[in-house]
Amino acid sequence: MEVGGLLDRIRHCAMPDGTFECRGTWLQQEGEIRFAPDRPWLPFRAEQWLPHTGIEFRWEAWVRMAPLVRARVVDSFEGGRGMLTAHVLGFVPVARSRGPATDRGEAMRGLAELPWRPFAFREAPWLTWETVATNKLRAAFDDGSTQAAVEFDIDDEGHVLGGGAAARPRTVGKSMVETAWSGTLGEYRMFDQVRVPTIAEVTWHLREGPFTYWRCRITDFRALG
Repeated sequence: MEVGGLLDRIRHCAMPDGTFECRGTWLQQEGEIRFAPDRPWLPFRAEQWLPHTGIEFRWEAWVRMAPLVRARVVDSFEGGRGMLTAHVLGFVPVARSRGPATDRGEAMRGLAELPWRPFAFREAPWLTWETVATNKLRAAFDDGSTQAAVEFDIDDEGHVLGGGAAARPRTVGKSMVETAWSGTLGEYRMFDQVRVPTIAEVTWHLREGPFTYWRCRITDFRALG
């Protein structure tokens, strides 16, 4: 199938009544995150804002590090720049990431999460699309500063089942290591005339085996008027 046909299938599945005007989407998540294969899962609650078009996003989460210790984490791609910060107790900095590798990594997250703003399929600026296999699309982002790409798997009804890339920057100590990366999406539901996935899971593919490090469930979702 041609690119336009696959994009139309995705959009019709997500918005069966047709495109409507909104400023973007907002969602709440509950989930778990871990920082290494041998580390425990840590629960989090998060909010995320995604503008109507483009791949920008802002994710703000509270992660429970210990019974009485929480960390505030902000992950974003805004104004063409990626950023990750973490503060324990809301003000003690414990992590910060910026720079070209972070820009690309966050842009890849923004691409992978397009199913949470399906209006952006076809309409997003600086995006080009190509069919790479049956029911598989590649989205490439290039704003003149940051280049990123993600491939999507799509079923016959138009649900995006997940996406990934052969290499995404992964923080290892003070370095960034290019690592294969993928995510899965499922349990689609209708909210505000938009059908979106309500569960997600993300995995690094290490030499020693897959390392799933992030999983969530959507607890609320709104199209912003």
